[in-house]
Amino acid sequence: MSDTFEKKPSFESRESDAEKKETKEQELSPEERAAATLERADYLVKEMKTSKSMMKNILVHIAQVKKLIKQLRTQLQLATTQTNDAGSVQQDEEQVEKLKERIAAYRNELLSMKEELIRAQTIDIQTTQPHLSTNDAEEKARNMVDQLITQTIEA
Repeated sequence: MSDTFEKKPSFESRESDAEKKETKEQELSPEERAAATLERADYLVKEMKTSKSMMKNILVHIAQVKKLIKQLRTQLQLATTQTNDAGSVQQDEEQVEKLKERIAAYRNELLSMKEELIRAQTIDIQTTQPHLSTNDAEEKARNMVDQLITQTIEA
């Protein structure tokens, strides 16, 4: 009967699996690490754009709901109070705050990854444009990363 049940991996085996994964990650070539770093940055940029878009849509929704509530109160001749907003507006405002926190976390992660991104981009440039000197490739990479971060933060 015990043969039909799958055994759960022990803590030690899970821990050794995690150590093996870490060791494998450390064995990556510089090009693979650069690609992984650039992929992570691309993911963060996309997530920030998505979060900002969601936040804008929610803010538009909040404005529309507040306008409709004001119109209904006017039609029903009710007093307008700021504290009596609809529950959905309060939920939307909470969601906006969560999105702002998420965007700030992504922004901070991108900024902390800046030097790593520059190294990764330098490796990529040196691979694709071997005629450039190391200093030129690094300068070009620094400009590209600065532009990426600036666009992402301001967008």
